[in-house]
Order: sequence, then C-alpha cells, then structure tokens
Amino acid sequence: MQEAVERIRDAQNVQIFQNELLLLKEYMKNIGMEKEDLLKLERTAYYIKNEYSDKDTKENMEAAKERVVRYIEDIIYDNTDDESLLKILGNFYLFLEALLERVPDKRGGIQQEKLALLKIENEYDVQHLLYANIKSLYPMARIEVSEDSGYGTVRTDIFIDTEHVIEVKCTRKNMKLKKLVEEIEADMVHYGAENIYFLIYDKEKIIENPMVFKKTYEEKIKGKNIHIIIHQPKLL
Repeated sequence: MQEAVERIRDAQNVQIFQNELLLLKEYMKNIGMEKEDLLKLERTAYYIKNEYSDKDTKENMEAAKERVVRYIEDIIYDNTDDESLLKILGNFYLFLEALLERVPDKRGGIQQEKLALLKIENEYDVQHLLYANIKSLYPMARIEVSEDSGYGTVRTDIFIDTEHVIEVKCTRKNMKLKKLVEEIEADMVHYGAENIYFLIYDKEKIIENPMVFKKTYEEKIKGKNIHIIIHQPKLL
C-alpha cells in the first residue's frame, strides 16, 4: 500500500491518477478490506472535472490526490504505537552513539576520522539524523510537511500521520530558555495533530531541570497529547 501511495502522489495527469486508483481499489479488495473502506476511497478521490478549463481540473485532481494520500496514510497508521514511537525518540542518543562514537571496524571503508567530521550544529542536523533513524519503522514518514492551521501555514518537521507529528528543537549559543518555551507553546497551539512529540536536543544545556520542564509542558494543553523528549549530549 505504501507503493500505491507513492504512485498516486507522483501521478501527473488525470488518466494516470484514475489508473492508480483502480489498482489501489483492486489491491484493497484482495486484502479483504471492508466495502465501506472502498466507498470512502471513492468519495475521497472524487473531484469536479471542468470541461472548459484543464487548469481547474488539474488543481481539483491535485487536491483529490492529497486527500487520498492522507486517507491511506491514516489506514496504515491507524494503530500507531505511541509507546514504540516514544521509545525510539527516547533512545535517539543511543542511535547517535552507535553511529558517531562507536569505532568502526578497520576493515571497512568508513573510518573514525570521517565520522568525526559529522557534528550536530542546529535543528536541521538533528532532523536529518532523526528522520533517518525512524524511516525504516515508519516508511510513510515525511519531513517539512505544510498544513493550514487556520492562522496561516505551519510546517511539521517530521510528519508520521495526521494525528502524530514530531517537532525538533535544538538549542544554540545565546538562546534563552524563554525563546525555546515560546516556540514550543506556539507549536502546541498551531499544530492540528492530537499527538505532538517535541524532541529537544539541548546542545547548550539551557534546561536546568529536564524532568520539571517535561512535566510542566506535557500538561500545558488539554485535548492534545504533548510529549517532551529531552537529550542533553555529552560530546556533540
């Protein structure tokens, strides 16, 4: 189903889109999905074809493509395991240690001096490494996904599905705790997902008491599940 999503996302014209929908529907039938799910797929994929304007038809088709992709992603991740995701985020520094600090075998092409060149300098570096870490377990995960918050467009750092998103923070020199808090509080309000995971890579160790910080902001907003994961590295 993951491949079907990618093909639908890449469909460049109406004919290709319709063909991919037929293949997806047939696949869903073969794996025994309910008739109600197939009908919902049809409703989700419906769009108006403007016989007088190819441009309007293409725009309507693109909107339908996005709806279908989100619908299938929701099916794939309907049982997203929050505990597993929290475990991955909580063990992120173990991934960094194994990748960057463990001395590689001398017989390999990757040597310690090459790994030493990799340094985390900002949140884009953290995002890149975290995305690589979780992609094999969440193959539909995407980075830099935009959504309309109602107040304007916001961009999710790592999008797992419509109800699970990850926001990455990395402290920097001269960054005040107040600035970090303002960013987190704004994201809590603007993101539409029910489950928001904040991975804070506190490079400069500006959070004096991680446990108190975590408890304070996980209980900040009612109606959403806020998860705070803080890493304060020793070497990077």
